[in-house]
Amino acid sequence: MEPIVVKIIVAVHVFAGVSSLIAGACAMLLKTNTPKHRIAGKIYFWNMSYIFVSGLFLSIYRESLFFIFISFFVYHMLITAYRSLKLKNLHKEQKPSNIDYVIDVVAGLANLGFVVYGIKDYLNGAGVDAAIPIVFGLIGLRNVYLNARKFFVKPTDPSLWLKNHIAGMIGSYIGAITAFLVNQAEHIPLPNVVLWLGPTLILVPFIILELKKLKPKFSVRY
Repeated sequence: MEPIVVKIIVAVHVFAGVSSLIAGACAMLLKTNTPKHRIAGKIYFWNMSYIFVSGLFLSIYRESLFFIFISFFVYHMLITAYRSLKLKNLHKEQKPSNIDYVIDVVAGLANLGFVVYGIKDYLNGAGVDAAIPIVFGLIGLRNVYLNARKFFVKPTDPSLWLKNHIAGMIGSYIGAITAFLVNQAEHIPLPNVVLWLGPTLILVPFIILELKKLKPKFSVRY
């Protein structure tokens, strides 16, 4: 029997999850740079932020290392998408804040841990399910690299912040959809690995298509 406090946190967590799915869909459908888009985006961001904090608490309370890692994986995409709004002039002389470095360091360590967790699971006989943390961890490490690169190699594309914002927001939305499907796994007759990786495989092409609508201006000096 869980304490009443935990039940309340779970109830609000579920409500925030539903609100995130609705607000995220609205933000993507509404025209950018409009008041309605910004309102929907803020509702989505703060609901997802609560989900991150409450998810960490519940994962620690229930001793689920897997969900600790997945919480960091999803929230890194969200918080970097939000921070991109504050970093619109990196192609000029703007410098990132200390918090931007901290975000990537923490996310990098969490995603590295995710990969190690998956490898350990595989060695312990988890089979194909071990691919779930390994794939997410590798994707997370790639996200950290791409996000941090622009802090050390000055970008030349003035629209890079917008591309990062779009990719991060849609990426975190994929995470929200995945969480919903996994929580309904008992009602969905599909293998566990399909529920976890399916939304990423299906929806990532939409991120690519959305980014292709922007002029391909990005280049960096190596």
